This record gives sequence, C-alpha cells and structure tokens, in this order.
Amino acid sequence: MSLRAALLRFEETMGFALPGAGMLAAAIQVQALNDRQAAFNIGDANARVYCVREGLFKQLYVTESGVERIKSFTAEGDLFACPFALRAGGRTQMASVAIGPAVVESIAFARLEELGARELAWQTALRHAFQRLAELKVQRERELLTMSAAQLYQRFAHTQPALLARVPQKDLASYFGVTPVGLNRIIRRLRAGA
Repeated sequence: MSLRAALLRFEETMGFALPGAGMLAAAIQVQALNDRQAAFNIGDANARVYCVREGLFKQLYVTESGVERIKSFTAEGDLFACPFALRAGGRTQMASVAIGPAVVESIAFARLEELGARELAWQTALRHAFQRLAELKVQRERELLTMSAAQLYQRFAHTQPALLARVPQKDLASYFGVTPVGLNRIIRRLRAGA
C-alpha cells in the first residue's frame, strides 16, 4: 500500500479530507531495500515518515553487547518513524530493518508540519497519528509488564496470524523477550496442551 493510499484510508476513517494531500506526491521518495537492509539505523538524522509499500520491517534496539531487541513489526500499509528524529537536530534511537526484500515510501516530516501549520485537518491528523502511536506504546508496555512469553505469543497468534506466519521465529523470540529455543519450547507446550 502506498503512502497516498494510507492517507486516503486515514481520510475515510476520520471522516474528513486532508487538503493538499495530492500535492505530497512530488515529495515522496521510494526506496527498494534488500533483506536485512535498514530504512534507517540507530543514530541517523532521519526526520522522515515511512509507509511500507511491500514487505515487512522490524523496528529494533541493540543492546551494548550487540543483541537485537525488537519493539515492533510493520507490514504493507503501516507507517513508521522514530519520533526522536522528527524534532530539529534529532537522531533515531532505533533502527528499522527489512525482513526480506521490501519497498518503502517516505516523506520529510517537515512537509507534514508545513501542512499542519496551514490546515486544521492536518493538525488533527498529526495529533491522531501521535495519539495512536502513544496507544500502541502503552499497549506494548502493558503486555510486556503483565503477560508471560506464552501469553504474548498466544495474543500475537490470535490478533496477528498473518504476521505470525511471515516473521522468522528468531525475530518473534526477540519480540517476546525470549531465546529462539525458549520460544520453540513455548510453542511445543501450547500445541501439546491444545
């Protein structure tokens, strides 16, 4: 799904038009990425908002010892960015890496801010987007703090079965905070108990 299609979907959901959305097309950059290639890395000055056109991405942090800790996955039609990098002089605090070949579209956040400064509809859209991001963050924090790895797996399998089928088990393990061997044991126990 393209960034333009994502904006149209947003307009339908919110029930109002985003003036000037069509003019953003000239500012959109399209980038094809290979497996394990980053849309952005930790520490980049990257004030862009991305939309996944094709493929799958993992947003991750890296520990001091070099271990990946996955915070989220994004698939076709999903948007991603690093909020820290969107402010003046900001840098990314996470990386976004392709899981397999992928295509993303991106636009400079400054363009969206310009529209927000001129149009109330864009101010509302940006507020809703950041509110949704905050909701997802709180949901993820709640799950990590209140659920076991087995419960996390079950919830993910129930709410995102298509994504479960696409994400490598080692990445799922990182997302749930366990080792790949630990996740394999959890899956075996759950299947045996079913």
